[in-house]
Amino acid sequence: MTWPPKIGEPLPGSEAAWCEPIKLEEWILSARGHGAELRRVFQVGVDDSERVWDAIARAVQGASIATVRDRGALGIVCGVIVEMTIDDRHASVTTSWHYATEGSPPRLVTAYVTL
Repeated sequence: MTWPPKIGEPLPGSEAAWCEPIKLEEWILSARGHGAELRRVFQVGVDDSERVWDAIARAVQGASIATVRDRGALGIVCGVIVEMTIDDRHASVTTSWHYATEGSPPRLVTAYVTL
């Protein structure tokens, strides 16, 4: 794994990527977050959080970094656009991943349908 992450390279540690369930349920899939667009495109809701996470985790494997933001002591955030599939529905989804420190696995910050 190269450090720091670079645009165009695969997301470092993507095989160990993780997400806090509250992030999926109370932001990504909620009405106050990106829930409406994910429901419209993938026909998923909060009850589908495990299926959505599985789709994101699969899609990010080997995906290339589109943006990198070095936040100093707050870590590094990488943006990755993935092609995501849930059931027979497909769409581009922008994801954001946080690294607390070098060598830490990427944590999902957000995911939303790329318009």
